[in-house]
Amino acid sequence: MLKIIYIVVAILVGAVFNALSVPAGWLLGALVCGIVWSLAGARIVFSKQYFSYIIAIIGTNIGFTVVLERFVTYKQLILPLLLSIVLTIIFGVVLGRYFHKWSGLDKNTAFFCCLPGGASEVIAISDEYGADQRIVAAFHTTRITLFVLAIPFFAGLLTDVEKQIFTQPTDSITVLSFTSVLLCVLVVALLSTWVGVRIPFPGAIVFVSIGLGFIAHTFVLPDISMHSVIPGVAQGLMGAILGTRFDRETARDLKRIGKVSAFALTIYFGISILLAGLFYALTSTSFNESLLGIVPAGAAEMAATALSLNLDSTLVATLQMLRVLCLFAALPFLIKWFAKKPEANHDVR
Repeated sequence: MLKIIYIVVAILVGAVFNALSVPAGWLLGALVCGIVWSLAGARIVFSKQYFSYIIAIIGTNIGFTVVLERFVTYKQLILPLLLSIVLTIIFGVVLGRYFHKWSGLDKNTAFFCCLPGGASEVIAISDEYGADQRIVAAFHTTRITLFVLAIPFFAGLLTDVEKQIFTQPTDSITVLSFTSVLLCVLVVALLSTWVGVRIPFPGAIVFVSIGLGFIAHTFVLPDISMHSVIPGVAQGLMGAILGTRFDRETARDLKRIGKVSAFALTIYFGISILLAGLFYALTSTSFNESLLGIVPAGAAEMAATALSLNLDSTLVATLQMLRVLCLFAALPFLIKWFAKKPEANHDVR
């Protein structure tokens, strides 16, 4: 019952933010509500399966907006993307070295804190190398929360929100069409979750749900548009879950390393903006799409933001997932070069 009350309140706050024309209002409103709720001491924990299903709903919504002709232009982005990924990884490793010196944390903990993305995988592996998993989890949770709070708002300020894709006339929506789309989205998301969890690579659910959403829109409901409430509520649900992750325990763990953590996160944020600017300068994408696609903030979160701002959410999701996949592929080598097993590392706990 407490979870239901919380979800309803978070979505209502998201709706208020959206009504006030706050960029990505559904997402940011629910996220702010979740943070305040958690810091107030009312801790709520949602299962990984629940979050996966919300991601699948977001992906299905994106699938309804896919335009196949756009994929032809994506191949021109490969080299700039690879360059930005390499620079992101180098920056993360260098920051980890300095973070170790500034904070007094052991080398492995600082290294895993600053790896740019794949938070779940990084947190899981960090414990095997003697890193302080609580600090690693707190740092990545704060990083994602900070980016999801700041990036959508910043991108929204640069976007003409009056031209969003979801500003269709309300008289074009009937109860039957709305119900049909809603049921289609829920069924496709359920199928995407079932398939995605069985594919062994990060973010499979996002790609599967986008693909199945596109198929459903093309062959099942080709003449029916998505109503703004459906993706809006989905973004609100995502923000509600993300907000609960930044709780008192996370704040307490970060406080253990003091102002250094805030300084490191500020550098992290600034460098990410610069890398997005570099990608923008080397490609034909808009700055907002470059920003949402390059910053290490999560594929589903940034794609949902792009969807709400009428940007190319498919492009954003693709860029984010390629970044995660590249990091996932490079992770064994990065660990071998820069992390040490506890037995050989006298600096670890």
